[in-house]
Amino acid sequence: MAAPVPALDDSVVFERTELDERSWFDLARGWVTDSGEVYDALTGTIPWRQGSVYRYEKYRDEPRVSAWCPSNQPVPHPVFKRMQQALQQRYRVFFDGFALSWYRDGNDCVGFHRDSDLRYCENTVIAIATFGAQRPWLLRPTGARNRFTDELQGATHDLAPAGGDLLVMGGRSQRGWEHSVPMVRGAARAKAGRISASWRWTSRTGKPEIGPGSRAPLLYSNGGRA
Repeated sequence: MAAPVPALDDSVVFERTELDERSWFDLARGWVTDSGEVYDALTGTIPWRQGSVYRYEKYRDEPRVSAWCPSNQPVPHPVFKRMQQALQQRYRVFFDGFALSWYRDGNDCVGFHRDSDLRYCENTVIAIATFGAQRPWLLRPTGARNRFTDELQGATHDLAPAGGDLLVMGGRSQRGWEHSVPMVRGAARAKAGRISASWRWTSRTGKPEIGPGSRAPLLYSNGGRA
């Protein structure tokens, strides 16, 4: 019997949540069927890259690995072509490719940040498809107090996408909101491998971001930012 072929489930409901008057996110649970096959294919075929950032006088490996898939190159799995076409049609935008991030276990993570490197954040569409384990995925208002004694660190939403789920942030969400993938603790840590595919678009309208992006160096000598 032939193995199931990953596909898009056109019957799933896109549930929209309004974060504020100009920011929103959509959730489509189970949008990609048989997503485990996609996860297995990506872990074994992608030339993953280990990035680094300058943090407090030292280059440090990012706690995840990544890859970039431009639109003019073959996709790593046939379902990605269908995903990008469906997203462009639904949201009426154009994506020039997508990024892949592999959180190899529960130690891999990314802290709260905005996609401020887009520079124009007043009107954006950020689509993220998840493959592999279900992980916390937190949202909080920009400027929320970072309460280190609180595991959610001021987050107001945990979208917790599982394999095959799609989440899409839009409007002013990259100006007024921050998101993160925190570490996983306890026995589940070793089994928490997750790959995200992300498509990003900006209208390039409104007031541009000023100052360094989220990947800018952090230095002791100036209190943090370079």
